[in-house]
Amino acid sequence: MRPKFIFALLLLAFLVLGAALFLKQHLENTAAPPAGPEIAAPAPVASNVVAIIVPPPAPAPAVTNVLTPEQRQAAIDAETDRLQQWSMNDDPASLSNILADLTNSEKEVREAAIEATKQFGSTNAIPALKAVAANTTDPEEQIALLQAANFLSLPAISDSSVQLPKTPEQIQAATQKQEQRQKQNPK
Repeated sequence: MRPKFIFALLLLAFLVLGAALFLKQHLENTAAPPAGPEIAAPAPVASNVVAIIVPPPAPAPAVTNVLTPEQRQAAIDAETDRLQQWSMNDDPASLSNILADLTNSEKEVREAAIEATKQFGSTNAIPALKAVAANTTDPEEQIALLQAANFLSLPAISDSSVQLPKTPEQIQAATQKQEQRQKQNPK
């Protein structure tokens, strides 16, 4: 036999052995199978065909907590109230809770979380808002998230060191006001 063929055969055997060991460890680490009648495993058969055993998929979790519309609305209202309370705090834990609700399954809660983020006023929320906006399929919600991020990136009104440029209308109004003052108080 050629050395390349032997090398390829050994490499394939090594890969199969590694996969078998991985599966064995993976199956040992999973939960114990449900109690039931013992099934005897067939005796190993000497063959050059390698069979990989794939475990059956895990059963879907049973849905046991179905909410009535009234209970659902009460849960939404409670979460909205919590968001309002968190928006008034000034601590990282509150901001973390608000940002977690940006991905809530209820649209009303997500909208309240956007408002709470704006109320909280931390620029640390901007990357999270942009990330959620990038992963949102609802265009209206995406716009609201990006507007909130832009809102938080604006300078605070109380920041007197920042001079915003004046519009031509503002400049004209200021000039007229100054002229009226000079007419009323000649020196």
